[in-house]
Amino acid sequence: MIRTSTTHPLRIDSFAVANGHIGLTFAPGKCATSLTGPEWHRDLDADLAVVRAWQPAAVVTALTEPEMAALRIPGLGAGVAKTGALWVHLPIEDGAAPDEVWWQAWREASPRLHRILEHGGNVLIHCRGGLERAPTIAALLMMERGLTFDEACARIAHARPGAKPLPGQKAALLRHLPPLSDKAKQVRAMLRGGALGDAMGAEIEFWKLPQIRARFPQGIDQLLPHDGMIGAITDDTQMTLFTAEGLINAMVRGVVRGVCHPPSIVHHALLRWYATQGERSNVDAGDFGLVTDPRLHVRRAPGLTCLSALGDAQSSGEKARNDSKGCGTIMRVASCAFWPHDDWRDLAAETSALTHGHRTGAEAAACFAEILHSVADGMPVERASTEALAHTSGETAKALRAALVAPRDGTAETVETLGGGWVAEEALAIAVYAALCARDLDHGLQIALIHSGDSDSTGAIAGNLLGLIFLDQVMTHPLQEQVECADLIDHLARDLAVLDKLTMTNTEILVGEYHGW
Repeated sequence: MIRTSTTHPLRIDSFAVANGHIGLTFAPGKCATSLTGPEWHRDLDADLAVVRAWQPAAVVTALTEPEMAALRIPGLGAGVAKTGALWVHLPIEDGAAPDEVWWQAWREASPRLHRILEHGGNVLIHCRGGLERAPTIAALLMMERGLTFDEACARIAHARPGAKPLPGQKAALLRHLPPLSDKAKQVRAMLRGGALGDAMGAEIEFWKLPQIRARFPQGIDQLLPHDGMIGAITDDTQMTLFTAEGLINAMVRGVVRGVCHPPSIVHHALLRWYATQGERSNVDAGDFGLVTDPRLHVRRAPGLTCLSALGDAQSSGEKARNDSKGCGTIMRVASCAFWPHDDWRDLAAETSALTHGHRTGAEAAACFAEILHSVADGMPVERASTEALAHTSGETAKALRAALVAPRDGTAETVETLGGGWVAEEALAIAVYAALCARDLDHGLQIALIHSGDSDSTGAIAGNLLGLIFLDQVMTHPLQEQVECADLIDHLARDLAVLDKLTMTNTEILVGEYHGW
């Protein structure tokens, strides 16, 4: 007795991840003996017809080349290519954990697979039996997007009973992505909250209040497609991520070289973002890190002031030569609140001044960083805002004071008395007001988003603050899993959280990836 593609048609067990699906199966076309039953004598073409019908954008093979030869499917890769799918060969020895060579290959493959899932595509993963190595890779993808190992395995087991990583494979995943520290959870919540608010507001940025209410009478309960995809982030989150990367590089440089001007290193990072927008700068900013991820090479209505200031810069760390106080000066500085030295307020102001030359823009950025820093330390948002007000003057103080005294009804009409969020002090006021009124994370986001102003920026800024206040609600928000670049955000959160531990004796925890400029 034998088992064939006719007697046992290829079965693909799948589950949702981001906007797409991951599928698990065994090796298509395999011909071999089996420990669990009769021999397999499958037909590769018949199995690939099933694969084609499932419409994967990528097929990940965890088999080694000797295994494929032994299973009599040496042409598997060519066969997959004929289905129209990308073939990704990531071999792991049967029963073994990924080795260092595998992890190097994974660093290149991972962004491509996440991009497919974020754009609503399917990723099919297989090994010999689809029970150990394939689930290991599937679990890794989900862990990179913020799920715990146990949460990832539960989702896998529900779709494909009996499928789970072996103990050694589990240990390898947990070495690569250990449980988050308390500080890393805070940083992640801040960044993921901001990205969520950004994605929720991306498509409605230029909508008037009546249009938003007509489309979402019960509040924003789904992510509208933006730039052709659900969950798209805008330039707000893009620049936030590059700023975070710049801060990490600055810390590495300061420890390794003993001297550093952090705003200049952040400037380099922002110039790399500038390159993702299809622009060429006058300053060599390197070609590493986030700029190598194709998902960030998209223009999502970037602020013209940011573009012009970065394009005009003739040297690193050069302040903008304009008089702008647009919200682009504040929407990216959240990571400064976790700078491990006590000059984080000055750092926010100085990095703000790289693109916006108005004093109000810098002061609003510094004020926001102070509020975030205080809330992260456990201070209630009202007290944090009141104390920050004592260090603030001019237009920023006036706007923050208005947020503190406004009726706490959370209505759009009250929000609009604070402005439209197009300029820095108004965006700060709306974010603080949303946090003061918020009953929970989603309620606060709705307040920050539903008005006739700059919804994605106010949603992003408020989301940073609300993420710290409602730490445990960020990852369970019903729209969170659809947000683009979740894996990048989590990765940067982990690295930002260890900056205070970086010394000359343990630079290996970061220096291998960050170049210090």
